[in-house]
Amino acid sequence: MNRPLLPRLKYIYANPSLGRGLAALALCAGFAASALAQKPSSSCGTDVTNLSISVYKFTDATNTTTYNMWPDQTNPDGSPVPYISGKSKGQSIDGRFQIDNCTYDLTLNLGFSKRYFTWKFPGGSVVGTSANTDGFNIDRVGNVPITDGGTNYLNWCSSASDNYGGCGVDSGGVYFVRRSFGSAIDPSNSQSYGVRFNYSPIDNVQPTAAGTAYVRIYHPDANTWTIIPDQAPPPPGVTGTNGEWSVLLDRSSNPGAVVSYQKMPFKMVVKRL
Repeated sequence: MNRPLLPRLKYIYANPSLGRGLAALALCAGFAASALAQKPSSSCGTDVTNLSISVYKFTDATNTTTYNMWPDQTNPDGSPVPYISGKSKGQSIDGRFQIDNCTYDLTLNLGFSKRYFTWKFPGGSVVGTSANTDGFNIDRVGNVPITDGGTNYLNWCSSASDNYGGCGVDSGGVYFVRRSFGSAIDPSNSQSYGVRFNYSPIDNVQPTAAGTAYVRIYHPDANTWTIIPDQAPPPPGVTGTNGEWSVLLDRSSNPGAVVSYQKMPFKMVVKRL
C-alpha cells in the first residue's frame, strides 16, 4: 500500500493499547489524528521506499560478540538478513525516508510482517533481558549530507538549522552527523515502553531522554548510511564510563518516565536499492 500521507513513525505508537496488527492498521489508515495534524500542507518530495535495512547481530566476523539490537534472521555466516521494503506473500515491510511530509525521518514499520527485531538488556530490565519490537524512527536522516568532510558537509554542519546534535569525526578520521532515535516496546496492551537515544529539540518528543547518546549517521555515498550510537558520558545520576548510553522510558505518560539507563551498542546499514 502506498501511503503518501504517512505520519511520522514516532507518533504511530501514541496509543499503547493498540496491539501490533491494529497499530499497523491505524498507521496505514492515518489513524493518528495528532500526527496528521502536524503534517505540512506542502510536500518536500517523494518518499524514498526502495531501501534495504540490515541490523547486525555480531560485532565482527568471528561471530562471538553481539550487539544489543538483534535481527530476527541471520545468514549461515552470521550476517543479517536485511529488511527490504516491499510486499511478498501477503507480508509487507515498510522502510522509508519520509520526504513527503518534510520530516526526512528514517522509519521502519514491520507491523504487517512476521519479521521483527529484538532489543537485548543483558543486565535485566522491566521488560526482561530481551524485548521484540516492530519499528523505529531515526530523526531527520534523509537530509544529512554526504559525510566526507568536504566543503558541502562543513557548510551544512556550521549553518543547517536542524543540526541540533552537531557533527563529529571519529578516531579513524571518519565524519558523521548526530541524530535522535526512538523505538517502541509494547510487551502487552497494558504496558508501553521505548528505547530512546536522546531527543530532538525541534520536535520535543520525549525530552526525558536528554543526557543520553545520540546516534551517529555515517553517509559516505548517495546510497549508503551506517548508523551506530555515539559515545556519551553517563546520564545524570548514573555512575559509569562513557559509552552508548540509551534510556528505557515508560511511555504510559507524556513525556515518558525514565525507567533505567543502559549502554546499547548496535550497528545498522541502510542501502538504497
